[in-house]
Amino acid sequence: MKDSFEENSRRHLKTRPRLPKKLVARNAAILVVSLLFLFTGAFMVYAESLLGRINTVVDESTAGDGPFQQTSADPDSDVSSAAEGADGETGGITLPDSEGLKKVGGLWHDDMIANILVMGVDDYQPNDPGRTDSMMLVTIDTRHQQLKITSFMRDMYVAIPGYSSNRINTAYFLEGPSLLVSTIEANFGIDIDRWVVVDFSAFNEIIDAMGGVEITLTQDEANLVNQYSGDPRWNLSEGTFVLSGAQARYYSRIRAIGDDFERTQRQRNVFSSIVNKFKSSDIGTINNVLYNTLNLIQTNMSRNYILSLASQSLTYLNYDLHELRIPGDNQYQSTYVNISGYSSAVLVPDREACSESLVQFVFGDADEYEALQNGD
Repeated sequence: MKDSFEENSRRHLKTRPRLPKKLVARNAAILVVSLLFLFTGAFMVYAESLLGRINTVVDESTAGDGPFQQTSADPDSDVSSAAEGADGETGGITLPDSEGLKKVGGLWHDDMIANILVMGVDDYQPNDPGRTDSMMLVTIDTRHQQLKITSFMRDMYVAIPGYSSNRINTAYFLEGPSLLVSTIEANFGIDIDRWVVVDFSAFNEIIDAMGGVEITLTQDEANLVNQYSGDPRWNLSEGTFVLSGAQARYYSRIRAIGDDFERTQRQRNVFSSIVNKFKSSDIGTINNVLYNTLNLIQTNMSRNYILSLASQSLTYLNYDLHELRIPGDNQYQSTYVNISGYSSAVLVPDREACSESLVQFVFGDADEYEALQNGD
């Protein structure tokens, strides 16, 4: 009986029809595509939930799908390449050797380079729009595969479009981020693609969501952070520490040591530490940071623009990081001017020298620019 059962089983297996290979491949393909649609759909729902937390401001520069868009080749548009430009069109500055550099609307531009102005704003009193204590241009340079940050000194005395000359950080107080962008563009001749505003009251939460940032302190800096940051830890000393949000915020704003040049360097130190932190963070940490902090910033970047940046963010974060300060050494005069009836200390920049440095650094190879500045 047993032998008969085994024989029938073997006969059944031998006579069972096999699916054609093409049909098997088709079914496997359908399964893979279905899983892709499932995961893509879940990702899009998640992405939409994150993007919905961002305070997006629509203005005249918000149009466009992504940060690296080809400029129209319409012969009637105001576009001219650097190679075609006459001496007068360069504004008297020496341009970097970059095949993509051109003027668009009178501003230097490269389709492979995105410039995003990040503003740190402090509200000194209720209903006061505040002033930009921190102004950093973040440049994503896919042409040279470099990430660049440029600090603008808040006491620079510049022409503000539609107003009289004043400190550059007053532009935000007068009309918000768009006027500050226009002020930098008008004075230094570079195209700024988008802007981001971070209120200093949100600074603590953003840094804490990341688990702190690593900063190297001098003893004087450590003493001030211990005393005034509001963080209960009072054990900082000279050396490298992971600072909390409250500590990093105070460190970025220290005025009692040195001058505003050193202050902007501290702000760049914090930004560099944030970039390094993201490089080594796992997906869970990144998700936590994004979910808990996106609602704390304001930007004129469209959702497509943000998604375009996010899709390549790991690549950009691993670019070499370079820094610049405007005005640079020997590119300004310290003086006093009358502002609202008060004699105020300001920095009057050499606009041509500052513009040349900025254009060479932002649109050229930063390694070559730094070597040239160091006399190498």
